[in-house]
Amino acid sequence: MTSKHILNNRKEKKYEEFKVLAEMNKEIHSTMNINRLLQILVEKAVVAINFERCLIYFLENDFLRCVAWIDRIKRERASIIKKKVGFRMDEISVELLSVKTGKTIYIPDALNDTRVSPKLLKILDTREYCAVPLIGREKVLGVITGDKRYSNAPITSEEIETLNLFASHISLAIENAKLYQEKEAFNQILEQTVIEKTSELIEANQQLSKRMEQLSTLHKMSKLLNESLEKEAVLNKVGLMLESMGYKIFSIWAHGKEGYSVAFATGLDVAYSKLPHNPTGHEGFEMDLSSGNPFFIKDLASSLMIKSCRDYYIKKNLKSCLVVPVATKETLNAIIKIYSDKKDFFKEDLNSFFLLFGQQISKALENAIIFQTIKDEKDQITTLSRKIKEENIYLKAKEKMDFIVGKSSSMQKIMDLVQIVAQTPSSVFIHGETGTGKELIARAIHELSSRKDEPLITINCSAIPEELIEGELFGHEKGVFTGAHQRRIGMFELAQGGTIFLDEIGEMSLATQTKLLRVLQEKEIRRLGSKTLISLDVRVITATNRNLQERVKNNLFRSDLFYRINVFPILLPPLRERKEDIQDLVTHFIKKHDYMNNKMIRIDQEVLDILIKYSWPGNVRELENVIERLIIIARDGIINKYDLPKEILGQADSELPIKPLREAIRGYKKELVIQALKVSEGKKLMAAQLLGMPGSNFSRLFKELGITAKSESV
Repeated sequence: MTSKHILNNRKEKKYEEFKVLAEMNKEIHSTMNINRLLQILVEKAVVAINFERCLIYFLENDFLRCVAWIDRIKRERASIIKKKVGFRMDEISVELLSVKTGKTIYIPDALNDTRVSPKLLKILDTREYCAVPLIGREKVLGVITGDKRYSNAPITSEEIETLNLFASHISLAIENAKLYQEKEAFNQILEQTVIEKTSELIEANQQLSKRMEQLSTLHKMSKLLNESLEKEAVLNKVGLMLESMGYKIFSIWAHGKEGYSVAFATGLDVAYSKLPHNPTGHEGFEMDLSSGNPFFIKDLASSLMIKSCRDYYIKKNLKSCLVVPVATKETLNAIIKIYSDKKDFFKEDLNSFFLLFGQQISKALENAIIFQTIKDEKDQITTLSRKIKEENIYLKAKEKMDFIVGKSSSMQKIMDLVQIVAQTPSSVFIHGETGTGKELIARAIHELSSRKDEPLITINCSAIPEELIEGELFGHEKGVFTGAHQRRIGMFELAQGGTIFLDEIGEMSLATQTKLLRVLQEKEIRRLGSKTLISLDVRVITATNRNLQERVKNNLFRSDLFYRINVFPILLPPLRERKEDIQDLVTHFIKKHDYMNNKMIRIDQEVLDILIKYSWPGNVRELENVIERLIIIARDGIINKYDLPKEILGQADSELPIKPLREAIRGYKKELVIQALKVSEGKKLMAAQLLGMPGSNFSRLFKELGITAKSESV
């Protein structure tokens, strides 16, 4: 699997986790009863991560009590725990350590970790688990532990991070529920003392009503915000919530790539957004927004205000302002500004409410930002994958068109034959000299056929030892012969539904030919050592550089097999018979090896002329090898005559220009003498013997031709 596929899978997983987390939030924020909250967690067994079992503990005075068992695999074991089981504060346990430090603790080996309580090991037979504190607004409420005992899969850092996020949402719901229970308990006390303390009861009830209204608002807001994972939707819902609370003039500033901008506004016009605002400093007032504490501006007409802002507020009759930061530990994601037409309208008793209000929004907004980041990355990966797929389709289509390079009439006729036979299931026999491109023709037939999406299996029959070829072609069972340590699937079976190309079939032994003939006739195979027949749906293409008809006459190739494979013969001409294709082939190979060697090479016209004249005994394969070599050694980005191999250059030089016969004979004699001296390493007597003449005659000829020591060394 590629890195890109791995990244995509991770993003998909994270995306699903946040969706599950949103659904869980709807459930746990639907009640203010602590027991009902625990019941929901137990019944739904929602962990939003890969943890299979979880224990939830509440801190009750000096005792950490286990209150719920969540089991995602064996749900029948999940339950609310009513017995008083857990840990005293003076005991040693990982759970207590997490509560005391307020930090997540990961235990890789519970059996050998001295921090793990022995009585916990009696209940949970697990080696690896982690404990995450349930942190409220002011104190630690308890702890949640998680393991993967059933699958014994390792716990990853990403899973621990997600469990922390899960714990933060549970903590919020637990604290809200406890506050609600405190209210219920307080109501009971009030009802019992209503007669004795009527006046106190009225005042307390008013405070409680206000508190309950705020709690109800926070509860509604928590439920509303967690219904969406889109940043814009979250901010819009915050705006609607403020309107429902009776605030008529306010703005919400969101942090983006270019700083802060107005994302939602009510009771303010376009001129407001054009003012020289500094949301983090509020037009001249210094504020510490990183703490998350609300900030009150009692008089907007203060001389500290920027003049254009002050003039706007005076014109709109706005006299005071409440600033609510929406901040995480790392960044200030948004700022809420609520305005009033009265001085000192906002009282200090709103501070605690809007602190919680900002914290609620911060969690929802942080989730939305993370979700949007993952969604954007997922979209980028999807777009990139689509582009790669489109490019692959294009390249594959182009590759089909570029299988055979050549405009000569002989190659055009061959391509016409390829296109005709590709649409049929017939066997094809390709023959021609070595290096003429038989495998390319076979690949073209396969790619232009209806079998193109199935495998093309290529086998060089001459490269496989006789004793192994049957096992390679048809497969074998384990133990059928020495060295057969496991079952092997044969090449014919691997090519099922596609095409098999048997190259150099002329080198196949008579014994193997007999077995191959049976397979072609019966269209079924049997692995060595097996009694089961396997039906085949495979197209067979064969090739050779041998004269099979001659080999049939000499009893080296079975005639019945020859007639079986020779259904549709294609003869590939040697390169020397289609020289008009050489220029196109040279251009094609230069482009190909330019890309592979990261070069930009051009070829001199004189070199091209020499290549066209050369006889190419190795055909197209030899031409490609020569071009690859020339690209490697080319200097200054140009292939010139002196880069050519000696055999090519020598053949070109052998085509002598027309000149006077006497001059030509003299030049030829001189070249022969120099060549003989080179072979004899300068020994004249040996050179004379090579030329079949006496030493005295050789010396005389040496002088007549004017050969010098310098010439000898050339």
